[in-house]
Amino acid sequence: MTRWRSAVHRTILVVDVEGYGNAHRTNDHRLSVRHGMYEILKIAFARAGLAWDKCDADDCGDGVMVLAPPDQPKSLFAETLPGQLVAALREHNGRHAREARIRLRVALHAGEVHFDEHGVAGAAINFTFRLIDAAPLRDALARSPGVLAMVVSGWFFEEVVQHCPGARPASYQRLPVEVKETNTIGWFCLPDQPDADDRRVGIPVQRSGSGAASTWTLPRDTASFTGRAEELTRLATAAREEGGQQVVGIQAIDGMAGIGKTSFAIHAAHQLVDRFPDAQLFLRLHAHTPGQTPVNPTDALASLLTMVGVDAQHLPADLDSRAAMWRDRIAGKRVLLVLDDADSHRQVEPLLPATPGCLVLVTSRRRLTALDTTITLSLDTLPAREAADLFTSLSRREVLGPQSDVLADVIRSCGHLPLAISLLAGRLRDHPMWTIEDLAGKLHESHDWVIRQTHAEEVAVTAAFHLSYRNLRADRQRFFRYISLHPGTEFEAASAAALADVPVGDARTHLDNLYNDHLLNETAPERYRMHDLVREYSRTLLDDETAEDRDKAVGRLLDHYKNAATAADQFITQDLMRDAPRAEPRTYAQPGSLAPATRDAAWKWMHTESANLLACARHAAAHALPEQVVGLAAATAAFLDVVGPWDQAVVLHRDAAAAARGVGDDLHTADALYRIGRAQHRTAEYPAAISALSQALEIYDRLDHELGQVGTLMQLGRAWRQTDEYVQAAKAYTKALSLSRSLKDRTDEACALNELGIIRLVKGEYAEAISAHSKAWDIYAELKDRTGQADAANELGVAKRMTGDYTAAIDLHTRALDVYRDLRDGFHQALALNNLGTALRAKGEPAEAIEAHQEALAIAKNTGDRIGQAIALNELGAAQATTVSFAAATASHDRALALYRMLGQQLGVAETLNHKGTLLLASGNQRDARAQHEMALEVAREISTPLEEARALAGLGWCAAGLGDTTATHDYFHEALAIYDRLGAAERFEIARALAGLAPAHRTE
Repeated sequence: MTRWRSAVHRTILVVDVEGYGNAHRTNDHRLSVRHGMYEILKIAFARAGLAWDKCDADDCGDGVMVLAPPDQPKSLFAETLPGQLVAALREHNGRHAREARIRLRVALHAGEVHFDEHGVAGAAINFTFRLIDAAPLRDALARSPGVLAMVVSGWFFEEVVQHCPGARPASYQRLPVEVKETNTIGWFCLPDQPDADDRRVGIPVQRSGSGAASTWTLPRDTASFTGRAEELTRLATAAREEGGQQVVGIQAIDGMAGIGKTSFAIHAAHQLVDRFPDAQLFLRLHAHTPGQTPVNPTDALASLLTMVGVDAQHLPADLDSRAAMWRDRIAGKRVLLVLDDADSHRQVEPLLPATPGCLVLVTSRRRLTALDTTITLSLDTLPAREAADLFTSLSRREVLGPQSDVLADVIRSCGHLPLAISLLAGRLRDHPMWTIEDLAGKLHESHDWVIRQTHAEEVAVTAAFHLSYRNLRADRQRFFRYISLHPGTEFEAASAAALADVPVGDARTHLDNLYNDHLLNETAPERYRMHDLVREYSRTLLDDETAEDRDKAVGRLLDHYKNAATAADQFITQDLMRDAPRAEPRTYAQPGSLAPATRDAAWKWMHTESANLLACARHAAAHALPEQVVGLAAATAAFLDVVGPWDQAVVLHRDAAAAARGVGDDLHTADALYRIGRAQHRTAEYPAAISALSQALEIYDRLDHELGQVGTLMQLGRAWRQTDEYVQAAKAYTKALSLSRSLKDRTDEACALNELGIIRLVKGEYAEAISAHSKAWDIYAELKDRTGQADAANELGVAKRMTGDYTAAIDLHTRALDVYRDLRDGFHQALALNNLGTALRAKGEPAEAIEAHQEALAIAKNTGDRIGQAIALNELGAAQATTVSFAAATASHDRALALYRMLGQQLGVAETLNHKGTLLLASGNQRDARAQHEMALEVAREISTPLEEARALAGLGWCAAGLGDTTATHDYFHEALAIYDRLGAAERFEIARALAGLAPAHRTE
């Protein structure tokens, strides 16, 4: 039997480099990063008083595991090392280019470690690697402008961090760790962002696998960028001066097509990134992309907000709200923003940051002098020397002696335009047997062809394109022409194959060759984009194709997208759509062989292709193709419902409704109207949603389509509830319940019961609410529907709290929260956390309540959930008041009240006014408290919510008692108690005790 060396105790530190394998890093960059990582660790250890030489370091490729002996104090790892790592990282990053910069995730634990001839082993080591692989830790660093994210085990936090004031234990937050066999809670912090309260572990990650925020979206810099030294110096000097003046710098770069504006802006941005550490963002505005309309500011803001971490499903609907959210998200940060191909100052202005110290680079073919505080930089054609340098660099040819004159002739033929020079240099490089004289001769032949059909100012660029085109094989020329018909801005092999009617394998070969010929750009692995000018040129060649052939090509493309989206939708609908009207199964001809075949593939495909799907639907609507519009809208409905953007979903479904109505298709008209209403509900446009849903219900009723009726009634009930129309909501839910039972549809039956329970609770019918939620839970349990069980448990917990069963409420909310965390469902996490916090406060645990509401608020901020924010702020204020933090509580309530009023949510207004009255009374201000309760009473009676009516009456009674008015106190308390008794509310005991302790009221008749 083998005898192993005895285990020894070690502090275990695991380090991992963020994005080590990113595509923008070459192998040389990765070697530089590895070397830098070790240097950073050695420097930080030395400065922290830790002996690196006494530690065992085990290389992990993109990271390292360090085992420290017991004589190295663990307190130094918690208190001193994090700050020194931050300092060393910043020093390293300040000296290196972007690709060699480093951000680290660090995990800390301690435990028994076994050594043998192969290395080390032990459960403690495995556990530490699970900590560092936790998805929320990756998300936290991705969203942080800092350089370090640290996670410690529960043991390390309790035994070390909590006992080290210098470790700032209050800055640590709970972190769910669910990796392989490990399911536990760790604690994490951002050492260089210790006060970032809104970057909590509850940041939601969608079940669809949507990524974290991306604060680096600049395209790759061009290694061969040449010249423009004077312009670069002017831009850098202006940026430095504007930064010193603490204003938002705006630099507009204009010039003709092909002059190199985008390349210049990207190159300049890469030179300036060190000054803007928080984010460097790039956005195309498509002012001159053939077949595309310029991006409107509302959609542009949606793109920017998703870049900085806002889920598309939680974007505000209107321009002003998105602009306000954008300014809020980047407030106090140093951000570099590149807006490429702008149409006008009106398109750009809403996108501008408000934070001093930011820089915006805008490229446009127009001079944007109307932008305030803008410095304009106009790019001209390249001087002869710089043009020649660019050509020789790209062609990798040395031009000597007499060839210099030929080169000068080639450059003149290119009009000294960088784009044309780049194309021709690439052509020469790819033909090693050609001389520069050969190239000049072929260029002149193309030049003569172009002049016959091109405006003079476009001759140079188009001649370069035509030379590249002429050298393509005939089948590749045809392929090149047809892919320009794509309505979207980028594409891959399957969609290109559909357009050109060729096998996908052939399409891949064509795309790869067109990329090598510089006629396509690769935007991501195996995804391509045509430069605007190349697309425009390609479309001029389509005159050789018949209109019928062009229409057939686009028809094949639309069929491809519709079939693939339909296949993906089957998986997504199974995940998400519980109560939507269920369409009859459809069979399309030629279901695409490349359609997504798994759940994960379906989500990934939809995320990647959603912009193209919307572009194709717009094309189909504009060209009167009703079957395609309806099919694409149906296939994308489930995805857009949860992911958004909802404003674009409304437009899509309106087009589908119009198309279906135009061909007399009532069922698909109703389906589209239902989806319009659902999307408008998401954007809090409740009256519009009710209108669309009512129209849908009318058609479903006429068709006797019971499934459609159930789903629409459920959605109508939600919309009416949000507008405080509880009677209408109850009628809708009751009818939906009856229909679902007649259909023996258990899922919809449970959903309707759960929604009815909410209405019963608001109306003060607590026993009925508990019964409805309990029945819903039982059905969901029978169906093994975890999400449904969580929904029912969360609502049942609220009802239990109302009746004073706080222990049961806390247990139910905790169980629901665990499921929502597992599903990465941010919206419902915030809801459950708010409910949990309210129950904790009621039980007398205000500190835990405050923590729950703060986490809920952070999640709601990150998702743009304004109702969630209002609830969190209101309940946070109530919890803060119990700790006598009156100023903080007042601020929280004021913010909540403003949100509720903006959203027109009267129940929330009444709740907040009552909380404010309670707070003012506690601080000794009876008269102002009375005014708050009087307003709450008026609102509560207007919307018929007895609980808030009773709370307002009770509050008025306490105010009267404080003012010495015994008669009014008796009257208010008696009214309040009558309602509380009828409801069975927990508050009845407090009021009964107060009445018993009062002297009898003396009335003067």
